[in-house]
Amino acid sequence: MMIRQKDMRSEPVGRVVALGESTAWGYSVSAKDKCWVNQTVRLIEEFQGESIELVNQGIGSNVLTTECPAYEFSEGPAALERLDEEVIALEPDLLLLSYGLNDSCGGTTPEVFRKAYQELIDRIRARIAPLIVILNVYYMHEVHYWERPNWNQSDYDVAETFNLVIKQLAEANALIHVDVYSGEVGCDWFVDQDHCHPNDLGHRIIAHRVFEAIARNCTFVARTLPSDTLINQFSGQYGNGPDRPRGRQAPLPA
Repeated sequence: MMIRQKDMRSEPVGRVVALGESTAWGYSVSAKDKCWVNQTVRLIEEFQGESIELVNQGIGSNVLTTECPAYEFSEGPAALERLDEEVIALEPDLLLLSYGLNDSCGGTTPEVFRKAYQELIDRIRARIAPLIVILNVYYMHEVHYWERPNWNQSDYDVAETFNLVIKQLAEANALIHVDVYSGEVGCDWFVDQDHCHPNDLGHRIIAHRVFEAIARNCTFVARTLPSDTLINQFSGQYGNGPDRPRGRQAPLPA
């Protein structure tokens, strides 16, 4: 049965904050504007018709909670520690959340991760009311699960468990859920030679996944679309197809 989508936001967004790990910051793109966060914001700007201020708060080797056993080896502060200053004080219209890979690799249990993520969501909702988009765990090669000292507590099964927790959190809190993992998994050519971070192509795939999820749930991305059909204008300019050489007929097949 077809179910029509509910509109979660119709007003354009003016400020976007991204809170997350190294991939949210942009590892391993060839240029910063190829980070999935930057690409997503450009797509939103194109279709909402208004510019956006982007504040990227991603940090490499960052974790969600100080309860992660690998916290002392991480780049801090943890998300819960820096939430007030680096998210709430900025009052974003749209918040992109991307955690799970480092916490799972660092030994955070799914139960602790769920509790910490719920605390983060509750603290945000108690102070501000952004549209919240939550990504699941990124895909990386199994060799990276095994070879990182202090960060080797995960595998593909653990990643799937964390992805289930993230999906359940999205459903329980009315967040926009983005399944980036299924868009990447098994496609090793999306992953950088470090076996962990997405390359330029991987970031493009992630950006499209995130934008699609936002577009499916929010009408503000359709603000630039015309109210009347352009079919007559298109037909008058381009004809009825297909493309053929102009000025002569295409040769008949032998």
